[in-house]
Amino acid sequence: MTPGTSADLALGYRRCARLTRRHGTTYAWGARLLAPEDRKHVHAVYGLARTADDIVDHPGHRSHAEVATALTAYETSFFSALASGASDDPVLLAAATTARERGIEADCFARFFAAMRADLTTTSYATWDDLLGYMDGSAAVIGEMMLPVLRAERPTPAVRDAARALGLAFQLTNFLRDVGEDLDRGRVYVPQEDLDHFGADPSRRTVDEPWRALMRFEIARNRRLYREADEGLAALPLRARRCVSVARVLYAQILERIEERDLDVFSGRARVPTARKAATAARLLRSPEPSDAVWADRTVHPPAAPGWPDDDPVVLLDRTGNAVGQRPKSQTHHDDTPLHLGFSCYVVDPDGRVLVTTRAHDKASFPGVVTNSACGHPRPGESLESAVRRRVRRELGLEVGDVRLVLADFAYRARTDLLAEHELCPVVVARCQAQPDLTPHPGEVATAQWWSWSDLRDRALTPQGSGPGTVSPWCREQVAVLQHLGDDPRTWPEADARDLPPAVHLRDEVPTGG
Repeated sequence: MTPGTSADLALGYRRCARLTRRHGTTYAWGARLLAPEDRKHVHAVYGLARTADDIVDHPGHRSHAEVATALTAYETSFFSALASGASDDPVLLAAATTARERGIEADCFARFFAAMRADLTTTSYATWDDLLGYMDGSAAVIGEMMLPVLRAERPTPAVRDAARALGLAFQLTNFLRDVGEDLDRGRVYVPQEDLDHFGADPSRRTVDEPWRALMRFEIARNRRLYREADEGLAALPLRARRCVSVARVLYAQILERIEERDLDVFSGRARVPTARKAATAARLLRSPEPSDAVWADRTVHPPAAPGWPDDDPVVLLDRTGNAVGQRPKSQTHHDDTPLHLGFSCYVVDPDGRVLVTTRAHDKASFPGVVTNSACGHPRPGESLESAVRRRVRRELGLEVGDVRLVLADFAYRARTDLLAEHELCPVVVARCQAQPDLTPHPGEVATAQWWSWSDLRDRALTPQGSGPGTVSPWCREQVAVLQHLGDDPRTWPEADARDLPPAVHLRDEVPTGG
């Protein structure tokens, strides 16, 4: 390997620019608004990524082993160029020079190449989390690389998260646009859990109602990622904001084109016309604040805003059950709801019957499902017992007596078409008097009836679908565990409060005299 000359380096940047204009037209339109010194670095990152991607996606007549060898050789050559500042490959020389001059961490490139290798062995993903694991290296990391390239000064963790979100948003748009093309390569980049939930099958290449429901869900998820990314725009210099705003607005318009095609991504590629790309770039070039165009796009496609009867703060949790923050309920629940604290209550009368409710048919989440007596979210600092009494009072107009913990560490994930639940959800039994007066809140409860435990158990454990009239997914999972506690809810053993998530305290502390 010989040290790269200035001529070699200039050639490398020209080749990267050509790759960007040919294959990444939306990025190219955004990059036009940068100063030439910054523009070439955007092209270099794209050129490296595109070349590696083409090794995997366009193998030609090479065998799988030969493709893997070629990708490894390309990765090795890049890291050699990064270490030495020299390469016989002009594109690698340009990419390595950009990384060195702009201070892009080597780990970013290692994660990127790991994702490219995954494409050689993995053709589908079971869950959204699994897909995100792949997209960390194939997309989110590109957002991280762009921060030093675009001269973001001392980016905070929030700015880094926003940059990652934009990388994810761009790639998810690609995945949705290119479902048909990816099928031709034997790959599916839509989580299998989503396909199963909606009953959609991309291999049929048919735009039926299950497919439309799936696409509406994925597009809503995609737009949420764009909104998360928008929070980082202010950290960029003006010209960089123009660049990113153009790419963000134009890429999001691909989703509009998909919608205009009745969510058909099989018969052709959804494209934003070149004239519109040029007009958007020209408008943002003249705009004193380019992010205004982004906020205008947000008003055209606002997030789903279901009508929550209340908007109490919800306690956000880490995987170990520690509180990591709080957020209004309406901002917590969406297509990719974060882990948070909830509870489920089973109200039991003196005869051992369980109060079974049907959720109101206009509830924002899981409308019309048959479920346990009451559910809710403890407010920050509120004890579990106090939260249970508050929600039972609100939902059913009922005052309960003893509240007993029966499942301390229950957790679940469940989804409707556009909303998901993801809770650590302790389960309690609350006793009440015989034949209590019930005044269900119409915004919460459609019906409330007393069932024997055996009737609820049998109904919940019977295989069924989802939607109004079925037993809620969390109730089904809870009953599957509760049945092992015995046939009479009045005698179920009390769970150990020490097994509760750390963020939960069971009861209000009673002050002692001194």
